[in-house]
Amino acid sequence: MSKRLEREFKVAIYLRLSKDDGDLSLSENGKSESNSIQNQRELLMGYLRQHPEMELYDEFKDDGYTGTNFDRPEFQRMLDCIRRGEVNCVLVKDLSRFGRDYIDCGRYIEKTFPKLRVRFISLNDGYDTEARNGSDHILVPFKNLINDSYSRDISIKVRTNLEVKRRQGTYTGNYAPYGYQKDPKDKGHLIIDENVAGVVRDIFKWKMEGFSPSQIAKKLETAGVLSPAEYKKEMGSRYATGFQTGKKAAWSNVTVGRILENEVYTGVLAQGKRTSPNYKTKGLIYKDPSHWDRAEGLHEPIIPRPQFDLVQQLLKEDTRAGSQDGPVSPYCGRVFCGDCHSPMFRKTVNSGGKRYIYYVCSANKQDKTRCSKHSIREDVLDAAVLATVQRQIEVILEMEKALGQIDALAWETSELGKIESGIHYQEQIIEKNSALRLGLYEDLNEGILTKEEFLSMKQEVSERIETAQRAIQQFVADKNNIRHGMDQQQGWLAQFRKFQNITEINRLVVVNLIERVNVYEASEIEVVFRQKDQFDDIMVFLEDHHQQAREVG
Repeated sequence: MSKRLEREFKVAIYLRLSKDDGDLSLSENGKSESNSIQNQRELLMGYLRQHPEMELYDEFKDDGYTGTNFDRPEFQRMLDCIRRGEVNCVLVKDLSRFGRDYIDCGRYIEKTFPKLRVRFISLNDGYDTEARNGSDHILVPFKNLINDSYSRDISIKVRTNLEVKRRQGTYTGNYAPYGYQKDPKDKGHLIIDENVAGVVRDIFKWKMEGFSPSQIAKKLETAGVLSPAEYKKEMGSRYATGFQTGKKAAWSNVTVGRILENEVYTGVLAQGKRTSPNYKTKGLIYKDPSHWDRAEGLHEPIIPRPQFDLVQQLLKEDTRAGSQDGPVSPYCGRVFCGDCHSPMFRKTVNSGGKRYIYYVCSANKQDKTRCSKHSIREDVLDAAVLATVQRQIEVILEMEKALGQIDALAWETSELGKIESGIHYQEQIIEKNSALRLGLYEDLNEGILTKEEFLSMKQEVSERIETAQRAIQQFVADKNNIRHGMDQQQGWLAQFRKFQNITEINRLVVVNLIERVNVYEASEIEVVFRQKDQFDDIMVFLEDHHQQAREVG
């Protein structure tokens, strides 16, 4: 044996396994085969026993880490030991266990290790930097390239398979969303987890009652309700997240906000929201919502669609609670000056030992010359709004009765037809303007349009397309509302019916029934109700029906 091979070596044996790279294969009895951690360990330890000049320093094991990069905890720990001079030999089963990145593998084997005077041995490849021959210079890079290509092919297959499953409506997440659990009979199907579904319903209810996400989180913490992360652990899941900062994950405004914004609770699966550039890059790219994989109606909803849409509207409004623990005032974000259309400012005045609450025009508060105060006391506003709402409910109940005498679903069917026509018309606008936008590029290339003319016309066409897209989104929301009502054998009128016995104004009444309250001089008010267009359409529908009945009679 040459003197070069007689020196003693402090050996680090490196083990790695990752099913994401296709490393883990199963035998017929379900046990992992040749690439298992145990198999690697036994093979390498057997080699050490045959070489007395080699002394085991430590074992470094990355179980469950991809080989497409070297950002692995145990590999990095091994490098630290090498840099400190504690290890001068690295032993692996084969090159694929070391890594699957062609460039980085070559950098470590050909540059980093020789520079640090570290011997590298890949047992099954017959590669040893202390005893290599000339052919190794060609052989090793070639094998690294094969390993890299194999990892790329596996990545492409996994991505394609996931995309197909998502488009078919199969749930592909590792963990079910809070409020759901994976169906024991079909892991790609979600079923309601009744243990915590009530918490989800409470979160949406509290938001509609005027509580902020932070206040809702505090209520849940005070009640001792386990956060989603802690609940997963309680149910035996090995769930971990990088967002957790303490030993125990607590409810937060972010956690509550994610639940309030998650469409999954309406029976919609929106998956494939983000991706990575390629199998070697860990950075994430967030896709435009139009490119998400969406599937509807494949699992049972926890929250009705109209309630979800209403909560999304509330989340966009600039509303602040009057106290740290209490909800917002009933009219928060709903009261406006009838003349300048500015929001009304709520203020409290203490006089004569009594407490009075007023609403005044915010524009007047900022600049007395812009508008007058339009001042109105809250108790006066309450009385006027309550009387208006009670009268509107009476009218709508009479309208519902008239509809029932015709056909319970006649109006809904008529409205769906109008909506489909509206969607078709907007789609034609998009198609026409998309073609026009494409023609603009051709005209620019041919010199028919100047660059300034092109940019101006392109912006105009793009704005028309965006307007049509927003109109379609609203049509779809209206269609979902109507279909939700039809599924329950009732229309949107039902939400007015559930408030038919109200005796006071509260936040739920306001957000469910009222779009805005306009305040004019002399404490005159105008209440604009939600679904005003539907109300007008029903009135026209009833008048047309009565007219047809008179003509037939």
